Amino acid sequence: MRHMSTPRANGRIIRLVVALVIGVAATSISAYWPLYMVERGGGARITTVYRGLYGWWNARDSVIGLHWSNLQLLENPLNAPVFEGELAPWEEPPPPPYPQAQFLRIGTLSAGWPRPVIAMRWTVTSRTRNFPVPAELDDADTSIVYAAESALTGSRGGGPDEFHLLWQGIAIDVVFFGAIVVGPIALLRRLARPVTPPATSAAAQ
Repeated sequence: MRHMSTPRANGRIIRLVVALVIGVAATSISAYWPLYMVERGGGARITTVYRGLYGWWNARDSVIGLHWSNLQLLENPLNAPVFEGELAPWEEPPPPPYPQAQFLRIGTLSAGWPRPVIAMRWTVTSRTRNFPVPAELDDADTSIVYAAESALTGSRGGGPDEFHLLWQGIAIDVVFFGAIVVGPIALLRRLARPVTPPATSAAAQ
């Protein structure tokens, strides 16, 4: 039994390693490829969100593998704290204090499929930079394209100011892609394995 179990255990380890390597490679490709392929967005939708004493215009757009979120701080703080509007963790604005409230814009682009695995952020505190555009005006389908171009080439005033790895998304995507490839292979190997007939007992002979 020990001699039979050792090859099986080794086979499982090999399959796990292969699944991990394939999952990591596919996850990396799924984050890069949408940046390279995007031609236009779906059209941003503008809403308002509130975090404590501060409100934000929020423009959001998405295509397969990319999600764009543009926040613009409203000029006047609220009198009482309010928490309203849903944002993904990678979209959330930093905590206050905020410099030059009327100018603060935060654009964040996440990449990866089926879950985002990296988030890239641009922070603008003056009117001299035109990307990201003010969120209250960001209702077209171009910002997500410009963000992808900036992430790849550093165009439109420079590349992202921050990069954040989204570890939960990375783990999910690695498992997803690894299972897609290795799972069917393991199933086919199991189905192709010859069935050993039960041994005939001495009494039956």
